[in-house]
Amino acid sequence: MPYRTALHNQDSGVNFRNIILFGVLIATFLAFPSRSSFAASDINSDIENQVKSTIEETYRSRVPDSRTKVTVNPTNRTLSLTPCAHSLVIDLPFASGERVTAKVSCSSPRPWSLFVTARVEQFIDVVTARRPIPRNTKIQAGALTLSEQNVMRLRGDYFTRLQDVAGQTARTPIDNGEVISPRVLEATLAVRRGDQITLEARKGSLVIRTKGVALEDGHLNQQIDIKNLRSGRELRGTVTAPGTVRMD
Repeated sequence: MPYRTALHNQDSGVNFRNIILFGVLIATFLAFPSRSSFAASDINSDIENQVKSTIEETYRSRVPDSRTKVTVNPTNRTLSLTPCAHSLVIDLPFASGERVTAKVSCSSPRPWSLFVTARVEQFIDVVTARRPIPRNTKIQAGALTLSEQNVMRLRGDYFTRLQDVAGQTARTPIDNGEVISPRVLEATLAVRRGDQITLEARKGSLVIRTKGVALEDGHLNQQIDIKNLRSGRELRGTVTAPGTVRMD
């Protein structure tokens, strides 16, 4: 009888240890993410990285000399996304100020799509006032400077070269540090009909220049008719500086 009691107590201890061991194994299993959760995290990270690269390339191509910063908002980790068999298709259908929305699509093996939002900051040196400039004052070069600005926050156009502003007349009072835009300047002609001008054509980083003649008056950023003196062709271009027209 004592033997049976001792054996029963020993069996109880073994069972109790097994229960504890089983509980530890379950807790350990639950403490670590499953392989599928790791895969989902990898998919989301890949999506965010590709969206960031696409936005950076798009905005840098528009303003090559800019310093571009893109912050992508995290995607929804609870979505069940199948790894894409081909390259993701990323479009940028919506943009408002600093906010950009990207549409990410996958066609196979199981089609899916989702929208990812991001914030874009694009910094470039623009012309600003070094000191207050009164209304109806001819702007001197010494009153201007270049300062880095986030152009995604600017309203309207801006200038990147001091010579495009120096010599023009202030239409309204300009504060110290204010970004100079065409709306604060008198609409002076940058090109007059019959003037010989420089025609510029860009292809990537290559700039081709030739001589031309203006067929009509033009202000900065205005499209005018021009004639290429070398080819004799009549073209249309945009006035980018006094005496300079970019061929569109």
